[in-house]
Amino acid sequence: MKQTSLVGGLIASLLFVGCAAPSAKYTNEAVAYALATEAELRALVAACDGVSGPASAAAREADQEWWRRNATMMQAADYGFITELNGFVDDRRTESLALFTMNAGFALDEQMRERVAGKLDTRNPERICLQELANFRAGDRDLNQDDRHYAELVALSTEARVDQNALRSSRTPTAANREFGRSFYQAEQALSAVGCQQADISMLKNSWPLEVYEAQCRDMTYHLVRCEWNRCNVY
Repeated sequence: MKQTSLVGGLIASLLFVGCAAPSAKYTNEAVAYALATEAELRALVAACDGVSGPASAAAREADQEWWRRNATMMQAADYGFITELNGFVDDRRTESLALFTMNAGFALDEQMRERVAGKLDTRNPERICLQELANFRAGDRDLNQDDRHYAELVALSTEARVDQNALRSSRTPTAANREFGRSFYQAEQALSAVGCQQADISMLKNSWPLEVYEAQCRDMTYHLVRCEWNRCNVY
């Protein structure tokens, strides 16, 4: 199944359940292509990190190399995602936009985790990890590999440079959506991984792609969580 169809189906289902007007359609396949590719890499890195030493090292290297080459296009995809959503969310815009992006990220992460888990369900997951990560490291999964989608992302990148005020405005937290962040689910997962259970999480900074949360765990300990591009570290 193509990544665009995965993301397109995901977004269509979310729109249908009320995050936006029923007549709205998400049509930017280039944005879906970019978001799905990045989500698959993130899921692969997380899964392979615990497979073996060589797989863990390959995961870190592939992640760094892919982001070095593709960061600009991911910024363009993020711009395209937000600006298109601004056009079809309903009158409850401030809450709907925050909830939609958080739910979309959660659902996409779940899809990609299942997809990666299926690939690694073999007798030799290390071999699969090294093969898949090598594709990302070498550039075979770069966002410029699809000419049509890449051209659309380049156009979005150019548009984003001349419309930064609108982009910043669309991400400014308000009283209505301050508690929501696009990395909220990833922050919960990162806290759970360090043993922080039933955390009470509050957002301290909302400046996508950077988000900072504070959390009080069930045992009354405190943590700070710093997320950038949905990658979260607990302090």
